[in-house]
Amino acid sequence: MIYAWIDGVKRQPIAKGERTVCKDCGGLLTSVMPAQSVTHWRHKAGDCDRWSEVEGPWHLGWKEQFDTGCREIGLYDAAAGEWHRADVLCGAGTPIATVLELQHSSISEQERREREAFYLQQHRMFWLVHLHDEHSFTGTNFRLSLGLGARTATVDGHNFEIVHFASRSSQFIEKWKRSSAHVFFDYQGYIFYLANESVAARVNGGLPLKKGYFAYSQLLREDFVRAVHGTGGHHE
Repeated sequence: MIYAWIDGVKRQPIAKGERTVCKDCGGLLTSVMPAQSVTHWRHKAGDCDRWSEVEGPWHLGWKEQFDTGCREIGLYDAAAGEWHRADVLCGAGTPIATVLELQHSSISEQERREREAFYLQQHRMFWLVHLHDEHSFTGTNFRLSLGLGARTATVDGHNFEIVHFASRSSQFIEKWKRSSAHVFFDYQGYIFYLANESVAARVNGGLPLKKGYFAYSQLLREDFVRAVHGTGGHHE
């Protein structure tokens, strides 16, 4: 976790040897000061959120687009008896309360469904999936897909294009098409909305898209941030 409460301030660690407690589980936190990555807090007894992942500059950069009070918000799952820490939660306690999950690493479809089932109980939910080429060709496949569609359509004022995912395997794109939340891709700083199955059918004249095909709409980073806040008109 990047942020924790220490001396009444929610912040990253600033010195080696700092300690505090996790506001959610009460466990001991110690500062981690890596030379080449983001300073963060580590649970001495293991993170209380089993969905947590190693975070780096990409996570920090996006969290800093939102007020400190919206970053890393712990939510308790009473049914499972466990804590989960939303990367960003805007508008808590309002009808437009929105959870944003920042996904840099690969995630199984089972975990994706688990997270959606939990967060969607009381919130809107957005995924922001980082497409990068450090460990796979997903980013390259996505880039090669863009602009190759012969079909375009406008749905709710947004322009969509239908393309084929440029890969021998369609597993990645199919997994995210099936999401119950709103899915966005961050590719080299550009933001793309991935049409879910219902929106894609509207784009495709009422018919579901064939396996391996997807519909996307590009938007500005500022519009994405506004949508998370519930003040934008994009895919609410």
